[in-house]
Amino acid sequence: MKRKLFLLLLCLALLLPLLFMSICAVGLPAKYDATYMGELKYKVRRLSSVGGPKIVLVGGSSAAFGADSALIEKEFPNYEVVNFGMYAALGSRMMLDLAQCCIGEGDIVIFMPEINEQTLSDFTDGAYALQGLDGAWDLLWRIRSDLYPSVLGAMPAFAMEKLRYQLAKTVPAPGALYRRDSFNEYGDVDNAMVSRNIMPEEYDPDLPVVMSDELPTEEFADYLNDYSRKLGKKGASFYYHFCPVNELAVAGGALSGSDRLGSAGSAGSEGQTDSLSLAEQSALAFYAHLDKVLDFPLLGDPREAVMEAGWFYDTNFHLNRAGRTFFTRQLVRDLKAALGDTSLTEIDVPAMPRTLAFSQMSDKEDSVLRRSTYAGNTEITQITVPETVRRIEDGAFDGCTSLEAIYLEAGEPSQILVGRHLLDGTDADLFVPEESLSAYRTDYRFSQYADRIRAR
Repeated sequence: MKRKLFLLLLCLALLLPLLFMSICAVGLPAKYDATYMGELKYKVRRLSSVGGPKIVLVGGSSAAFGADSALIEKEFPNYEVVNFGMYAALGSRMMLDLAQCCIGEGDIVIFMPEINEQTLSDFTDGAYALQGLDGAWDLLWRIRSDLYPSVLGAMPAFAMEKLRYQLAKTVPAPGALYRRDSFNEYGDVDNAMVSRNIMPEEYDPDLPVVMSDELPTEEFADYLNDYSRKLGKKGASFYYHFCPVNELAVAGGALSGSDRLGSAGSAGSEGQTDSLSLAEQSALAFYAHLDKVLDFPLLGDPREAVMEAGWFYDTNFHLNRAGRTFFTRQLVRDLKAALGDTSLTEIDVPAMPRTLAFSQMSDKEDSVLRRSTYAGNTEITQITVPETVRRIEDGAFDGCTSLEAIYLEAGEPSQILVGRHLLDGTDADLFVPEESLSAYRTDYRFSQYADRIRAR
């Protein structure tokens, strides 16, 4: 009898916290509607509401920043367009899973992911997924069960964060750009801020674009091929299209030289290889690799997606508004070619904006906090990063064993470019202006460090 009572109490001790966590996560009112991730469920609703033939763009934020859906609809008047691009950290699997049941006969799905490990594998970040699904928990049933461990693993921290917002009677306050109201009715990011390249070096060196023959992973390639077959049975078409890539960010030598040159030579006339940049050679080689591992069509010439830095905004994949028009015209032309549509593409492209290049090298250097400035300093205890700093190099605080606090003076997180290894090698926390705390914690880049961001 005592043993049974003990087991019952043990079960209750284990189940009650889980029940409480579930109530906080699912039962409390949605908190993330105004954030960038809050757009996810509204994209699903739009996709679900469009019944007739449609063109669906699926990908990460490069798709959200890279297409002008209204222009696409004008060129394909028999289709409605849905931009189903969100964020690379969600992973492509989640976006494709969420879209699948909404695809029907005559639909065209164009998959245009960023070229990295997150979007070309089975990866998903459960924390971002929960923010996107907040208030629309029925969408969980659209996601394949093998993604659940990542999502459920992030549930405790997500539940406690929602509870804190509930007790404080507040919600996250996002920054000026990465917020839900930056999306238009199609799902495109359409914000006047996105006017020109704001990266101090015209690209982000911390996130090179590596066109590796290890991508997509074998498991994800199988998933994509299976996905294509399923859409084919519905009477829909599935295509792969290169996303826009900043040519300065393409890492040379991602594939073997012989593969690069061989593929480049086969795509053009003999002797043409010498005139191609390393970025173009890498793009052609990656195209040839994809053509081998994917069973569905690849749209267009990949070199057209490798674009000059002046067309970009704040990452190696995010286009500014003029760049979006430029890329949309090419996307339309590529799709017309695949469909045998010989009509003219009447999209006028504005001039490429001038990048915010600095006139003096010293000014440019002052805008970047280099790794060499503090890394390895074992005595410094706090660092203040002034508003004039536009980028912090990955590993900038590596080896700063006594560092306790990094004070960021910028009130708008999108003013500072940071990578995935900002806090490698230090236990310090980031301290930001109190009124900007929510903006930093929900920002496109800084959100990955949310648990180490504090108010000053």
